[in-house]
Amino acid sequence: MLPSNLLVAKVRNGYVEPQLLEPEGLPLAIAAEILDRIRQGVGKGRKELEEELRELEELAVESGIDLRLAKAMVTLALRKAKFEPLRIPVDPVKARLEIFKEAGSVYGIAVRDEERVKVLQNIATRLNCRIEDLELLLTRYQDEVLIKPPEFTPVDLVRECNLSMVQTLLFRAMHLDVWFKCDGATVKWLLRTVKKLGLLYIAEEASGGVRLLIDGPVSLLKQTRRYGTRLARLIPYVMLADSWLLLADIEGRRSKLKFKLNSSSINLFPRRREEVEPLFDSNVEREFFKSISRVSSNWVVKREPEPLVAGKQILIPDFSVSHRGNKVYIEIVGFWTKDYLERKLRKLKELKDVRMIVAVDRDLSCSSIEGLPHEVVLFRRRIRGVDLYPVIKRFLNETEKTVEIEEKYTVDVDNIGEKLPDLSGRTLEEAVSELEKAGVRNSDSIDILEKLGYTVEWETLDPSRARVKKIK
Repeated sequence: MLPSNLLVAKVRNGYVEPQLLEPEGLPLAIAAEILDRIRQGVGKGRKELEEELRELEELAVESGIDLRLAKAMVTLALRKAKFEPLRIPVDPVKARLEIFKEAGSVYGIAVRDEERVKVLQNIATRLNCRIEDLELLLTRYQDEVLIKPPEFTPVDLVRECNLSMVQTLLFRAMHLDVWFKCDGATVKWLLRTVKKLGLLYIAEEASGGVRLLIDGPVSLLKQTRRYGTRLARLIPYVMLADSWLLLADIEGRRSKLKFKLNSSSINLFPRRREEVEPLFDSNVEREFFKSISRVSSNWVVKREPEPLVAGKQILIPDFSVSHRGNKVYIEIVGFWTKDYLERKLRKLKELKDVRMIVAVDRDLSCSSIEGLPHEVVLFRRRIRGVDLYPVIKRFLNETEKTVEIEEKYTVDVDNIGEKLPDLSGRTLEEAVSELEKAGVRNSDSIDILEKLGYTVEWETLDPSRARVKKIK
């Protein structure tokens, strides 16, 4: 994505069209010249290199290329280059303070050339460095040195520029309508990517492919910059599909504008596939994941599980919890817009024959949740794993009173429970000791505690500080 002042676009018949460059001819020649100049600049400072590249920008304008497009290519190329701070054998802050302190105390504010040399000689002797090091420090303070040029070809740079133009335009999107068609494995990967990016979306089957209705950054009341960046990251992944179509409503200065782009233009854009690190939609989800992972060590908790089909729509729940072949899905409704919430609830109502828990913030809940064919749990501001433990346990059909730890080793939970004192409030270390007296191995203690209706609250990994608590 580029700074908004580098976006080049025109409006025609209610549609906004970013200027896209063909990776050939003059744009390719300018890109090649930019990359050559940067490669020749290894060892030079960033400021010096930027000055040289401004000459190329002027040359591009003289050749008929928009100045903003030339600046965009320079910006993207430098962004992919690697710089490092100047290597000076002295502390730059300390050295500058010493120089200015001595110059000010001996000669005053302004010094002549011979006085300047004398000051530098004194400081160089005092700090055990060269005068040249101090000169470098004074003239290029906080400058960086190019150590590695970008691994771009000229064609790559032109295509990256086109992609960044589209991404920058979509930062002003109110809504984004995406359709794509590809093989099943890529469909699942793309849907998980959308979920990992934390976008507000609805997915459905359409025309032999998948349609995504995504809320744009402008539709949100806050966090628009962060959300806009996430939306921009999605675009190159959509372009990996065999066929795709992007439609968007863009907020214009005077009225709403339309934007349209499809896979017939794929030659203008890069094709790269990178895995996206999962992003939590909110702090509520992040804290819940930590909490539910601690509630029961023998449950398998998974973020962004497999997609579920709800009528013609597709839903990827926030979490799944599984144990012994049984599975329950969890959807947390927290961060939303009005339209997104209505679409989400319609989708959940169409999702049937699935064990689903819908956790809804009390402050955000509405009457529509009452008709959901799923287990609804209300929370206020934060939801903990212990809050959902009884519901999850019921869904997973964990009603057995005997736990089979391994072959030829079984534990009668009811019998042990009758012998044990109340362990609530005890440290985990003390609880393990009581279980050991009852014949339970240390390695199985937490499993048995959970079956007896206890949970462990971990402050640290030290068992002497972790506390056992009875689940209500």
